[in-house]
Amino acid sequence: MPPIYILGAGPAGLAAAYTLTQQGQTVVVVERESQVGGLAKSIEYQGFILDLGPHRFYTKIPPVLKLWNEVLGTEQVTVSRLTRIYYTEGKYFSYPLKALEVLFALGIVENIRIFFSYLAAKLLPNRHPENFSEWVTAKFGKRLFEIFFEAYTEKLWGISCTEISAEWAAQRIKGLSLLKALRTAFLGSDGKVKSLIDQFQFPRLG
Repeated sequence: MPPIYILGAGPAGLAAAYTLTQQGQTVVVVERESQVGGLAKSIEYQGFILDLGPHRFYTKIPPVLKLWNEVLGTEQVTVSRLTRIYYTEGKYFSYPLKALEVLFALGIVENIRIFFSYLAAKLLPNRHPENFSEWVTAKFGKRLFEIFFEAYTEKLWGISCTEISAEWAAQRIKGLSLLKALRTAFLGSDGKVKSLIDQFQFPRLG
């Protein structure tokens, strides 16, 4: 049998190659970069191991979890997530949100603005948002969009939120809502929303 060619040595390509070779297939993986891992790779820089982006591994799919544990074995660690949102000079917010931290940092006036902005979005819903800005505003209210989403997203992707599709927003912020975020802030994460997971597995050396 001729070999099976796989284009790309990212997580999906490597997982496919590994599974096929376990079944006795001959596989050739073609990768244009000098290092495997795709967008999830880690690189060494000045003695430190750095990720290309803020990636983490989390899944509830048993076959994927089995493959992960089979390949990594003891070469994985459980990492407590430390993610913070930069709000203004000297102010950072933990993510997942912590209710008292947000309440005291923003102050009563700003919290009232957020509440009424959210209420307005629910009373006068935009049922057909066309871009990221409209989708997040419809989901969380205009004020929260301005505080937490707008500057971060535009800095990260280098384009205006009005140029990013609503479909992309729905995929990236899938399953998250203001009520769920508030419940997490007061009661802790239940692990059901990926954006709110506070622990994850990571290869020991990236």
